[in-house]
Amino acid sequence: MKKVIISLFVLAVVFTACKDSGKKVETKEAQEVEIVKEAETVTYSTVKEGSELKWRAAHLGGTGARFGKTTLKAGKILLNDNKVTNAKFIMDLSSLTVDNFDDAEQKGQLEGHLKSADFFNIEKYPTARFELTKVEETKGDYNSKITGNLTILETTKSISFNANIAVLDNSVAINSEDFSVNRQDWKLSYHTEGDAGVPKDYLIANDIGFTINVAVTK
Repeated sequence: MKKVIISLFVLAVVFTACKDSGKKVETKEAQEVEIVKEAETVTYSTVKEGSELKWRAAHLGGTGARFGKTTLKAGKILLNDNKVTNAKFIMDLSSLTVDNFDDAEQKGQLEGHLKSADFFNIEKYPTARFELTKVEETKGDYNSKITGNLTILETTKSISFNANIAVLDNSVAINSEDFSVNRQDWKLSYHTEGDAGVPKDYLIANDIGFTINVAVTK
């Protein structure tokens, strides 16, 4: 019984939509990546410490909210005419954490289950990847709309979200809005609604909320 309860908490941790999961973004088929590289292109390729992807999730109906983060293993940004034209980020799923449990044993159990074959299967797929395909200037709270291909497990889909991009002499920072995606678009289907034999309280909502905060230096 203890194992079942722990597994339930784990699910809530990563694959769910809590009430503040952020703005739902549309998922489309992956787009072609066009690399823009010229003689004047400036490359930033050192991920600054503290760069991370934060996630938020919950049980079906928004209960049992959980949250955590994962760090970036690598990143690369290309600038042309002082504007971001290309970017690629590799998320280290082995660094995935659950940050809202004080009990070390419970925290470890949850993190271990998220990394198992039930979820991200990090033994086979140790990383996730995001590669930018387009940047559009916007007005308001965010200065850019970013579109790119997100790869999790063996599935790649295109998503778009708003962000503030800051280009400095020695670094580029990208800080996104809170947004959410449907986990089933990446075939992450553990304990989804409609699963036979799974108690309702154990079901995990489809939406996962994300916030991206990354800085890359030369």
